[in-house]
Amino acid sequence: MKTQVKLAGLSCMLLVALTARPLQAQFQAIVAGAESSAANSKLVFANAAEFDGASGFVQPLVYTIVTNFVLTNVIYSTTNLQVWSLAKTNEGSAAVGAYIVAEVMSVAGPGGGVLSFWEQGWRTPTYIFPVGVPPTVGSNRFDVSDISSSAGLPDGDPIGRIPLRRFTVDTPGEYSITLKLFDTSTNSPAWGPMHTPSDPITVKFATGLDLAVTRYVRNPTNAVETLVFKQSALTNLYVEANTNLATDDWLPIAGPFATAPALNNTTTLNFTNAEMASRFYRLRGEAP
Repeated sequence: MKTQVKLAGLSCMLLVALTARPLQAQFQAIVAGAESSAANSKLVFANAAEFDGASGFVQPLVYTIVTNFVLTNVIYSTTNLQVWSLAKTNEGSAAVGAYIVAEVMSVAGPGGGVLSFWEQGWRTPTYIFPVGVPPTVGSNRFDVSDISSSAGLPDGDPIGRIPLRRFTVDTPGEYSITLKLFDTSTNSPAWGPMHTPSDPITVKFATGLDLAVTRYVRNPTNAVETLVFKQSALTNLYVEANTNLATDDWLPIAGPFATAPALNNTTTLNFTNAEMASRFYRLRGEAP
C-alpha cells in the first residue's frame, strides 16, 4: 500500500495535511468491570462504547524504534492504549476475589502483517498474532488484574493498572483486534470463577508516520532559510515551495530522496530566498 503524504509550512506556522482519517493520539484506557459484584454475573468492558469499532475510534501506531532482539527494530508502535480493571472501590467493578484476563480472539489486517503485544520492559514480544491466523490457545491471554495488588486472592482487589504495555505491527495498514474478558479465579462459592466471560470488543488500529518539521530558521542577513524535518518512512520525497496557498503552484526545490534517514534522524536543508518573501514549504512523498 502506498499513500501520498504531504506536510506544508510557512515561517514558524506549520500546516499539516495527511491523507488519512484523524487519529486519537492521547493516552487511552479500555476499562474492565462487571455487570454486578454478584457471583456468576457477566464481565463487561465498562467503556466499550468509546472504543468498539462502531464508535469510529482508531488507535494510531506510529513508525518508530523499539529495542528488541527479534526481526527489525523499526516497527509501528503505541503505548498509549492500555487495558485496565476497575478497583473494588469503583462502581461497576468486578467482585472481590476476581482475577481478570483479556483473551485475543482474532486479529484482522493486511495480508502478511503481524500484531504483537509486549509486556512492560520486555525486549521481545510477549505474544505474536499473525493476521488471519487463529491465536494459539494458551498463548493469547494477558493479565488485566494486577497480581501485585493482591488480585485473585479470596479478599483481593480486582484492580489492574499495569503501565507501558505496547501494541506493535510490522506492516503498514489498518488492523482490528477482538478481545474478550475472562475471570480465571477460583473464589466463587462453587470454587470456580466469580464472573462469566464478557461480550467481545473489536478495537481498530492504523499505522501512521513520525513526520514533522522540527526546526525552521529565517535569516534575513544572508537571505537563507533553514528547514529541519523528519522524513519518517517516506520515499521518493520532494521538498516543494509555493508563495500562495490559494494556488497549486508547488515547485520542487530539493529531492527526490529515495530513502529516509535511519530511524528517527532528521534532515537539514538550507534554501536561498533572496527577497525573503513569504514562502510555504511542503514535503511530498510516498508511505510504503
